Amino acid sequence: MTQIYVYDPQPEFCVERDADGDVQVHVRAGVDHFRVTVGRGCEDVSLLAQSLRHLAEDVEDDILDGWQDTPDEFDGYISFDRGRYHVSLDSSRVGDYPSRDVAEIELARAMAAGGIFPNAWFITDHGNHIAVDADVRRWHDEGGTQMAAIPGVQYQPGDQVRYTDDGWHYRVIGDWGPAGVEIHASGDPTIRCHVTDRDRLRPDTD
Repeated sequence: MTQIYVYDPQPEFCVERDADGDVQVHVRAGVDHFRVTVGRGCEDVSLLAQSLRHLAEDVEDDILDGWQDTPDEFDGYISFDRGRYHVSLDSSRVGDYPSRDVAEIELARAMAAGGIFPNAWFITDHGNHIAVDADVRRWHDEGGTQMAAIPGVQYQPGDQVRYTDDGWHYRVIGDWGPAGVEIHASGDPTIRCHVTDRDRLRPDTD
């Protein structure tokens, strides 16, 4: 038995009867065209009609009913490893961030920058995929193609601040409003801190 696999998100189907009376089913997928002759008898054609009806019913009952998307390599992903939340989109790395909320904001930003808006997933420690489309897309504007304004943003990357817990000088890595501010020690970018209580930060004017 020969199996043929072709891909076309919108294949074309038609049924016609040729000049000799044979009924044929035509399937067009991309540049490929398949023709199946089912015969010229009324009984054969009746069976074809039943099969096509059952096919449509199966699509409705077995596939569309309770439809759930499945992860695709071009989707957006958030995963957790070694204390950081890692983001990728369209098979490319976006970055790593201090919290899941921040990762969702940055995935939304990458979507808007790239003009692509696929499904978004969070990968659990056990490798399961949880849909997080709503969590990511909430950071887009009403049109769904640009970032909405993030409330509470005070600082820009590179701003110098003081952290009241130790009084050291820090530089801002990113400010994500309600998702907090990430800072690193001046002179040592490896010493990082994610501050969610912004009352502990103040501009360093010294």
